[in-house]
Amino acid sequence: MHTLSISFLGLRSERHSYKCMYLNNIAPGRLLEVGCGNGKRLARMRDLGWDVTGQEIDSVASEYVRQEKGIPVHLGPLETMDTPGEFDVVILSHVIEHLHDPVALLKMCHLLLKKNGLLVLLTPNVASYGHRKFGAGWRDLESPRHIHLFTCKTLVRLAQKSGFSNPNSWTTPIGAYGIGQSSSSSAETTKAGCQFMATRDVLRGFWFQLAAHLVFQFDKNSGEECVLMATK
Repeated sequence: MHTLSISFLGLRSERHSYKCMYLNNIAPGRLLEVGCGNGKRLARMRDLGWDVTGQEIDSVASEYVRQEKGIPVHLGPLETMDTPGEFDVVILSHVIEHLHDPVALLKMCHLLLKKNGLLVLLTPNVASYGHRKFGAGWRDLESPRHIHLFTCKTLVRLAQKSGFSNPNSWTTPIGAYGIGQSSSSSAETTKAGCQFMATRDVLRGFWFQLAAHLVFQFDKNSGEECVLMATK
């Protein structure tokens, strides 16, 4: 149903750009992913020609990426990476909202980038249509795991404070399907001690993505995620 809705709404190009962290028109070079998780995104970027490295604080995840994906991973906090000026691009997907000091994080990313290097990050948009519609039930509030939430304006100011130049931020509605599915108390139904996704939740995801897409045509700041791109 998700793939169908993407095709129906003409979002294939946006989905491709999203999956490539909006680097599809950038010549490949050295790329670091902060908080690389299971390495799926790094493997995708490697297939596109990037020389990839991960950073992760979870030892199980980092070992999996090394062993199963064959990708080098620095295990430990970002500030323990002793490789200043090494990377052409640093990417972060849904990482910055979990940290107590986002300025310190972006300053470290700035240090690790080459001159004219590029920072690209994704994070929930607190000004999204989903937040307005679901309020306290909005999936991306995710308290207490999400410590800071941002808008495009606050991300630009954050990047400037961290030393980046020409920061540009916009929103994308590509993740609306998942938000529609999981932004209400009935998103998961428990039966016999197991959780499963009910048909109504799949339909709710589809209809919410349709509604979010329509709102986005008139309000480009209503997407469920903010994208930030900034240059060192």
